[in-house]
Formats: sequence, structure tokens, C-alpha cells
Amino acid sequence: MNNLAVDALRNVPALDTRYTAPEMRKKAVVVLGSSKTTEPLKPYMNLCSEITKSFVQNGFNVITGCGTKGIMGSAYFAAKNASAVDLVGKPIQNLAIIVNPLWGDENLHDCILIGKASSESERIKKFAKVADNFVIFPGGVTTLQEAATLIRHNVHSCEKSLKEIILVGKEFFDGLKQQYEALARLKLIKKEPDAFFKVLSEKNEILKAILKR
Repeated sequence: MNNLAVDALRNVPALDTRYTAPEMRKKAVVVLGSSKTTEPLKPYMNLCSEITKSFVQNGFNVITGCGTKGIMGSAYFAAKNASAVDLVGKPIQNLAIIVNPLWGDENLHDCILIGKASSESERIKKFAKVADNFVIFPGGVTTLQEAATLIRHNVHSCEKSLKEIILVGKEFFDGLKQQYEALARLKLIKKEPDAFFKVLSEKNEILKAILKR
């Protein structure tokens, strides 16, 4: 790790509590997915860029893990490059929560670092503290861990309003939905999966699910 990264980490708070306020969580969306660029992922990467740009243009702060490749890079740079201000003229923010030690593919310069975690599990919990909206694209085992942890948060939540969790890509995530449908049939969860998350594929339906809140 270079000296610049060490200095950046030293100045990052465990979690900036300004972003945990209800009004901030409501207007924040966490975008998750693969941190690798592969040919089959490119259609999802393009969709991610388009959707993230729309979020910013509609006044949402975008939160990622600060990665620069794959789905994560598409979200990061779309948020960075989208030009927008909120209703009081404040710039929409490209936010990130990083894992310490760094994975090595982060861009620490073009975002606001609002938190750091010592593990991916801890980072997922912090994501849940700063946003009420989650859009999860296809990814590897870490992405599946993130999706399962966030869905579990909804299943066991005592809050009146649950997190809005959108899993993007019916071909990729239908198997996961089927597993939760099996849990519902066995009465191991109290509601059908649609109460806890949605599996969507089209840009307009994804945007509608988030922007209507």
C-alpha cells in the first residue's frame, strides 16, 4: 500500500454519522456487483452506468465500495461523471465505504469516503446504515454474500419500512428467488420473497422501484 493510500485511510471515519440520518438514507442508493470486467458482464455494466446516471439526475447520492472495474467501476464513474445538484443546489455526492486493508483497485480521489470496515461483513452492515435502497447486479461470491445479508436484514427487520432491494438480472438471480420461495412454502419465512426483494431486468422497472419511494 502506497503512502497516499495510507494517509487516505487514516483520515476516513469509521462511519460518518451525517449520512445515517433518515432523510439521507432515503435519498441514497447502494450499487453492488462484480468488481471484475468480463465479456458476459458488459451488458450489465452498460445498464449499471445508465441506471446510476439516472439516480444522480433524480437527486440520489450513490454509494459503492470504491472499486474501478466491472459493475462497481461502472457505478462509480457514472456517479462521478453525472452532473447534477439537489433541490437546494447542493452537488449530488459519489460516496464510498472502503475495506481496510484495501483490495487494490480503489479510486480514492473522485469520491467522498464516508466509512471504512475491517471486513466485507462489517461493510455490508455499514451500507445498511447509510442507505434505504440497494441495487445489486450479478457478481461473484462476495456479491452473493452481500445480497443474502441484506435480504436477511429485511426478513428479520422490525422496522415498518424495509430496505428496497433490487436484484438485477432474472437469469442470474431467479435461482436465489426460487430458494426463498421454497422457504416460504415451508413457512420458514413469514412472507413471499417479493416482500423482501425484487428480481428485475429492465431499466425502467428498476428505476421505478427506487424512484417511487
